[in-house]
Amino acid sequence: MQAIIDGGPASSPSGNRSKPAVRSNATPSMRSTQGISKNAPDASTHTLEDESSRALTKIVNLVNVSDRSEKTIRTRLQNAGFSQDAIESSIQKATAFGFINDSRFADILIRSRISQGKGSAGIERELKENGIDPANVDGWPYEYDVDDSEEVSRAIALLQKKPPRAKNKRDAAYRKLMQKGFPARVCATAARMWYEDQQKLAETELRPW
Repeated sequence: MQAIIDGGPASSPSGNRSKPAVRSNATPSMRSTQGISKNAPDASTHTLEDESSRALTKIVNLVNVSDRSEKTIRTRLQNAGFSQDAIESSIQKATAFGFINDSRFADILIRSRISQGKGSAGIERELKENGIDPANVDGWPYEYDVDDSEEVSRAIALLQKKPPRAKNKRDAAYRKLMQKGFPARVCATAARMWYEDQQKLAETELRPW
């Protein structure tokens, strides 16, 4: 029987030596990745998708409390530490799903502020703060029945309901209306008309019977 030398390759039955096995230098971790398609998703892609999903969830939670403008939501996401890519992706999805709609938000804001006695100048200022150009709001201001005559009437009604207590009532009335967001021309007219009515009322009360 032919002896086999330790450490040497065994001979084949034909007498030819078999080729030594080629030893791989790949580590286990390297070998585990062999055969994976080059088109496999990048880990960073999954990370962005996860972050975008979390950002979208936050948007839904925010608008479930109250409707918000795109600018407000964008600021909230930035303050929460989301990346710009995740913010853009989530806002795009939220807009497509109808969670974000600046036209709807503007309509709600306008009607709410009018019911609270706010003036058109203040409403327009708040729209701009929310990233909305009043000139692009459908129907503003006339379809909301907002014009100088209407605003003067509302301003006078506000002064009658909550009259200023300062010594110079006319100036105080003007300042009060300015704080409520009425245009300066409306404030001047309404303050004058209200003050004149107050003067007439005072004269009537002092008139002897």
